[in-house]
Amino acid sequence: MNKFVTAAKELVKNGDAFLSQHGPLAFHHEAYELLRKANLPDLFDFKDLVQTSFAPDFNPNQNYASAQFSDLPITIAMGEHCFLDVYFWRRRPTVIHDHHFTGAFQCLEGANVDLEFEFIKTKKLGQFHDLGELSLKQSRNLVKGDIAPIDLLDKFIHQNHHQAELTINACFRTPDIGETNLSNYLYSGLRFEKQPDLLNRNGRLMGFLYIEDFDILGLNLTIDDALHFLVRNYRSTSTGKRFMEMKEFMQEKVDKELGLDLTKLLDAHEMKMDQIENQYN
Repeated sequence: MNKFVTAAKELVKNGDAFLSQHGPLAFHHEAYELLRKANLPDLFDFKDLVQTSFAPDFNPNQNYASAQFSDLPITIAMGEHCFLDVYFWRRRPTVIHDHHFTGAFQCLEGANVDLEFEFIKTKKLGQFHDLGELSLKQSRNLVKGDIAPIDLLDKFIHQNHHQAELTINACFRTPDIGETNLSNYLYSGLRFEKQPDLLNRNGRLMGFLYIEDFDILGLNLTIDDALHFLVRNYRSTSTGKRFMEMKEFMQEKVDKELGLDLTKLLDAHEMKMDQIENQYN
């Protein structure tokens, strides 16, 4: 069996033992130490992994579908309380986000700049949106062998900038914990929850917009619907009549109910993102 997969299975076995006794809340510390001792970067070989992943005994239970996260996610070992994924990333940043699991990630190849943040809420905008202050706690350059712990939800808010043409990270983690929604953050201070019903409402709305005309006023759209729609379509180049009418309606709703210049917040975030990406090595 591939040495990397063998080590991953032993890692997960040890993680299961810890989690069975201590639970997940302190697992990010233990995961860091277990990853450090496992020496996965020296065992990782891409060609061997490709061969192993098509072997008859390769675990068919995958945490993510192929296009659901990163450029290619692969679950290497699955235990009762934890598992090990490998994520392949092309050169780009992630969004600023938190996590509904605990664990740690390790750079196997490539380069990451990991920015960790703190968010302090100053104003509630809706049921699933807040305005606040996002401040940088630390910046870390992570190369082959380096490890970062992952704490639960807002205890670890970060953005990972994958600076090599290909960066490969191992993620040693628990399954999702609890029912709390994940959040994304903008540099300009907007926090928005990835609440499933809200995401589905906006998905339906976008679908209907490109089918037939309908009465916007009869939909009982909320301020959260408006904020999510405008964030999602910030850089849309669509000039369709129904889309432009909906965008104008949503902007007026935000202006009237919140007095918020959302475009200014989105512009400020994108400007900061451009500044950071221009500093990539």
